[in-house]
Parts: sequence; structure tokens; C-alpha cells
Amino acid sequence: MSKTVFYDLLLIFKNSVSAVLPENLIKNSVNYSPITRKLTIANENYNLRNKNVYLIGAGKAVQNMAIEVENILSSEIKYGIVSIPVGSSTNKSLDKNKILYIEGAKNNLPDENAMTTTKKIKEFILKLTVDDFLLVVLSGGGSALLSLPKEPITLEEKTTLIKKLANSGADITELNTVRKWISDIKGGQLAMYAQPAQVVTLILSDVVGDPIDMIASGPTVQNKDNPIEAINIIKKFNLYDEIPTSIKTILEENKLSKSFPIDKVKNIIIGSNKFSIKAAASKAKLLNYFPVELSNVVTGNVSDLVNEYVKLVKTFCEFRNGNTDISKLKEQLQTLDIPGIQINFAETNDEVSAIRNKNLCLILGGETTVKVNGTGLGGRNQQFALEFSKAISELCNEFKNHDIYFLSAGTDGIDGPTDAAGAIGYTNMISDCKEANIDINTYINNNDSYNFYKKFKNGELHIMIGHTNTNVMDIHLIIIKKQK
Repeated sequence: MSKTVFYDLLLIFKNSVSAVLPENLIKNSVNYSPITRKLTIANENYNLRNKNVYLIGAGKAVQNMAIEVENILSSEIKYGIVSIPVGSSTNKSLDKNKILYIEGAKNNLPDENAMTTTKKIKEFILKLTVDDFLLVVLSGGGSALLSLPKEPITLEEKTTLIKKLANSGADITELNTVRKWISDIKGGQLAMYAQPAQVVTLILSDVVGDPIDMIASGPTVQNKDNPIEAINIIKKFNLYDEIPTSIKTILEENKLSKSFPIDKVKNIIIGSNKFSIKAAASKAKLLNYFPVELSNVVTGNVSDLVNEYVKLVKTFCEFRNGNTDISKLKEQLQTLDIPGIQINFAETNDEVSAIRNKNLCLILGGETTVKVNGTGLGGRNQQFALEFSKAISELCNEFKNHDIYFLSAGTDGIDGPTDAAGAIGYTNMISDCKEANIDINTYINNNDSYNFYKKFKNGELHIMIGHTNTNVMDIHLIIIKKQK
């Protein structure tokens, strides 16, 4: 067990998180010149001369986004409303008379407070004119914080339907399709209500693949879904006969209030899992590892992915031991059942030599799931690290001359209902457990990964970084290190 490698993994992970902190993303994406009144966002210029600037936002990470926008635009902002989670207010706004930060959506569920804030936002943007510029900041959690059912649907009717769909197995795409058609603000309607103002939305993505219409249910993104799809989703889960008349009426009316103003609306992703992976690669390189970026859209059950990640490691080790050439390595990697895996390294002599001889850092990201069979405490990242360690130790003879280390952690700093972001595993962890008289199988089968890592080596392998106020899903780091 190498404490140096553990420390390196932590440094690489922390760098991946720092790159997507809301304030850093805004600093890197937004620039303003008070002299020319030119606003530059992600290399696009906007002339604010003779424009009134307003700010609205919703999501778990938008408070720091909005505060940094305040820092940059300063006195340009006339007014703003930002919907944030209960208990998250920092009171750091530069001018509390200008920007209202209002809490709602306790436990990430739409509630009366969130609905009241959304009503305020709608009433405000309906007054905007052609002389106005509306800046919107959105992140994960925005769907619950921007909640306004279409009349005559009540909040309780809407939340009951969404809860039933989720409990029946509807995925996030299906849930958001239904949400958009029974909402008065999602699915591009916020942007439509803001017309004729110019609308620019800055998005921090917490959804695999970064589909902008799915992040916070796309309040400023044109809704291209057919309402029939929403009806079919509800019918798919045998819930259509249970829904109230109010919802049926809205879905069967099959219409939006007006056409979407494509030319007046711009949506820009300023942060995502891709950004974290790039930052992880940069830090790994500084620490003298050869970084290999493989995928930012990893999804699936942890137990299934463990098998594929073990095959991934085995494939690289076989190449490093001289058993295959670079073409065969690429060919074998493409056969792995890891979503989105891409082989981007070239076949130059230097790169081939680095993959064969340097310590490697394989980097992946996404959002996995865990089938819960037990009653223990844990999260998908801690479970992943634990199951991977067991699998890798059982096949340790297949990784001749190499030590393997694995980190799986959430960029939000929270893995499941615990205070850990994730955990680290390694090749000989199981033998070390036996020496410590710890039965790893008991913890795996009971989904009790948190208590395992709390007990094993006094918690040294737990990743504890606290709430980060950002979220671009999870980062997976695999270090393949030649034994000395």
C-alpha cells in the first residue's frame, strides 16, 4: 500500500472538483468591460450599451455562480431573483436589495416556497422589454427549485405523479419529458415569457452527456418533445387512469403558449464532467503519471461495471507486459462494455512508450447505480471502490508486476446519505482486511461500504472533502503502477 499514490489520487480528484466550482467556472467564462460595456461569455460578445441587465437562477450550485456574476457585472445588474436550496444561503450577495436569494425545495423536492419563488420569477420576466438583457444561471436541482404547475394542476398533483413515475422505474429522461408538459416554466417556457428580451443561460451540467433540455428540465431550451410522448410514458407505467382530470386536460390540449424565439435565446454549458476529467488529466500529468481520458458518460450498475473495469486494467497490463501491441490494445478496449469509451491516444513512439512504461492514470466519469439488497450505509462510489478492490484482488496474479489503485468519488462531495465523497481501493486490500479480521463480503452484501471504510485503516481510504457546492457527477481514477 502506497500512501504516496493515495495522496496523488486525492490531489488529482480535488483538482477535478476545483475546475468545476461555480465561481471558477464563471470567472473562466464571463468577462466584462465597463468602458465598452461589452460582455463576453464563452467567446461570444454581447453589447450592453442601452440595455438593462437582470439575473435569475435556480439550482444547488447557482448561488456562487450568481454571486460571481455580481462581482463581474457589479452595478450593471438592476435586479435579480435566485432560487436556492433550503439551508444553503450564505448572505454573500453584494447588494441584498438588488438580488433576492430565496430558499426552497427542501430535500430536493418541489414545495410551496419554491413555487412562490417561481411565480415571482415569472411575474418579473413577463415585464421585460426589448431593451432588457436577461442572464440565467442553472445547475442540477433547478428542476425542483423552478416549480410551477400549469393551471389548473396543483403542486401536489404534479409531485404525486412524478413520484409515482419514479417509483415505477421511469428514468430521468422520461420524468423530464412529463415534467416539461405539465409545467408552466420548464421546457423553454421561461425563455418565451421573457420575450422580447435577449436571454443568455449559463449551465452547470449534472446530467450524463450534457443534454441541455434535460438539465433543470430546460427552462430556456426549446421543447421539441411531443405531448403524446408524455401521455405514452404515463401509460407505459399504467398510471394514466390514476391521474387527475387537470393533468389529462393539459396533456390532451397539446399546445404551447407561443413559438420559441430561437434567435433571442442562447444556452451555454460552462461546466460539466468533461471539464473535471480534463482537470484531472492535467494534475495527473504534473504528478508524473501518463493520463488516459476514456469516458465521461459512464452509467450502469456498479457490479456490472466492476467486471468491465477489471478487464480494462487487465488489457493495459497485458500491453505493458509486452503481450500485445498498440493496435491490439485499442481493439481490445473497444470491446469493453463501458459506455462512451473512446481511445484517443495516438500511436507515436513517445506515446506508445509512455503507455508501456510510465505509471498510468486512467480517467473516467459519469453516474452509476447500485442495486440495494442490504440495510447498511453507503453510496455508489464507496460501493464501487469496495467491489472493485475485491474483484481486483481475486485476480491479482493477472496483473503481473503492477499495483492497481482505484478512486471513485462524487464531485458534490457527498456519496449517498453519508459525509464521504467516495473511497479508494487497491490490489491487496482484501489480504489486508483478513489481517485486520474484517470480512469484506459482509459489508458488500449489506451495502455497508461507508462503515467498512470508516473501520478499515481508521478511515484513511475515505474521501472526505465536505459539500463542494457543485456537481458534475462522479470521477473514477485508476492508477496502474509498475512494482519496484
